[in-house]
Amino acid sequence: MFPAAPVHAAAGRRALLAALLVALVPLAGAEQASAGARNAILVKDAATVQVLRRLLDGARERLGEPACQGVLDDFADGAGKPLRESLASQGVDLAGYLGWLVFADGTQRQLCRKPDVVAVATPGSRVVWICPGRLVAKAREAPLLLEAVVIHEMLHTLGLGENPPDSHEITRRVRRRCQ
Repeated sequence: MFPAAPVHAAAGRRALLAALLVALVPLAGAEQASAGARNAILVKDAATVQVLRRLLDGARERLGEPACQGVLDDFADGAGKPLRESLASQGVDLAGYLGWLVFADGTQRQLCRKPDVVAVATPGSRVVWICPGRLVAKAREAPLLLEAVVIHEMLHTLGLGENPPDSHEITRRVRRRCQ
């Protein structure tokens, strides 16, 4: 009678699992994150996981370059604190911080219903919600752009809001510095 109930229950379980993983990630320590900790990816589709891992590897490689790390100086969090300071307070380098992020299936999230959205992150949360089908399709078309989108979403997890700057401007700046 209520066919949507299992979907909502499953989405709730995924969100709870994502929250638990985020709570546990700092326990791993900065050393492990810097040494190449692998992201938690809460997506069932193996092809999506494979594509996301490739994008994360590419983003991590780019973040190892000083020019790309400059994106931390381009943006500030909602309180006006530069993102470089937000990262420093985590006690980990930028590539290591990327390894702390959790990527979860955002199919049921409202923003994934918009045709141009491939990923969403709330400022300050380490969960990045991906729109699997769209992410995979766009990654085939423009993998370098999607690596920039991964970095863009990482900036949100460090506290960057939007509007201003708008989403396209954030990605433009990331691409300019990181490609």
